[in-house]
Amino acid sequence: MKSKTKAQLIAELKVVQARVAGLERQVVEVKHAAEAARALAQLSRELAGTLDLAQSTERVVRAVARLFGVRHSLLFRLDPASGSLICVAAADGRSREKWIGWTLPAGTGLAGLAVMEGRPIYSSDLLADPRITLPEWKLERIREEGFRSMITVPLKVGGEAIGALTLADSAGRVFTAEASGLLSAFADQAALALQHEVHHLESRRRQLLAYIEKHAMRVGEELHHEILNTLCAYLATAIDEENYSEAKKNLDALVADLRRIMNNLYPKDLETEGLLWTIQKRLDDARDEMLHHGRECTVTFDCPATITNETIMESLRDESHLILLYRVALEAIINARKHSKGTSIGVKIRSPKPDVVEISIHDDGIGDGGPFAANVGIALMSQRAGEIGAELEYTAAYPQGGTVVLIRLKHQHVTEAPTAAQVIAAIKSHSQLTPKLGADHATGSKR
Repeated sequence: MKSKTKAQLIAELKVVQARVAGLERQVVEVKHAAEAARALAQLSRELAGTLDLAQSTERVVRAVARLFGVRHSLLFRLDPASGSLICVAAADGRSREKWIGWTLPAGTGLAGLAVMEGRPIYSSDLLADPRITLPEWKLERIREEGFRSMITVPLKVGGEAIGALTLADSAGRVFTAEASGLLSAFADQAALALQHEVHHLESRRRQLLAYIEKHAMRVGEELHHEILNTLCAYLATAIDEENYSEAKKNLDALVADLRRIMNNLYPKDLETEGLLWTIQKRLDDARDEMLHHGRECTVTFDCPATITNETIMESLRDESHLILLYRVALEAIINARKHSKGTSIGVKIRSPKPDVVEISIHDDGIGDGGPFAANVGIALMSQRAGEIGAELEYTAAYPQGGTVVLIRLKHQHVTEAPTAAQVIAAIKSHSQLTPKLGADHATGSKR
């Protein structure tokens, strides 16, 4: 057999090395695929268990920025009415706040183009790309941030775009077809988060409209039955008996009732005095109202000094939830005043264990903890309790009888986001399904 020349041996060696390198890449890809399947399932569970839209979207853009090593990542939500894109999350350590709420008019910017065409779009030079139209002030913002290369993929649900996910970096950064595939995997997760939020908000909107209407009817009935009917009776009596001094006293009492109703609708003292003082005042109002109708009532407020307004605020997810908590407690007090037929109403506030606050409203009436017939008041209490993440319980008050309404608040802890390793591994497999792109186009007190 003729011996091979040195050049032939070198050429064959290079072929073998290339095959070995190819096999090594295949091994790595197989490992990545296995890790991706597990990590993507983990990521899906994490996002599915997160009800807060801001937290979900922030997880996505942070993971994207880490994976690609870019300076900038934005996530946009599509406004169906106007077609504009609104930035809801940003990964940009220097100027994140500048981008949240940033709005792109319909069809403008790379994100608008990607949503309009329904495919990934890549631009190697954002400022020089003739396809992209932006107002001058927004172009100036881009110049300040110093990024030029950008890729955007649409967020789709059922084939319909509901937003866009964008990566941006300095001039010279190239985003390949593989990058588009990886970014699309993240976009899929973000789309699910946005879809969940949209459905949740629409459901809540319908529920709130229904409850607002019911509450308005309830207020109207209270004004009609408790104020107008009584007013007419007082005036008729005053005219018949010509007892105008007695009529003035009755009218003064009606004015006080009106002030009570209006103060319940708009509790200014909640803002100025805090929740604890306001609840005590509503107990006094309940006692005075019952006395006005000839019923004796004792009210008590029992709260240790260790529980303050600040303690309760720490158990709420948002400052705006304080008014909802107040209305749940007030509704329980009103129910006890109007329906229990008892002679005492009390409020007790305790912290049975760390990070838990319990507010109980109890009476000695005939309710014995329910069950109670469904009505607007109870429905509103349940609705508001659910909105602030509180637990609501009705139990019998022993041994004296009556009802206890318990509102349980738990300190809201933020769940940790998935690790970068999990997210990076999770999205690797998505690139295997993505077509290649062109060079510049990428698809106690007793009171």
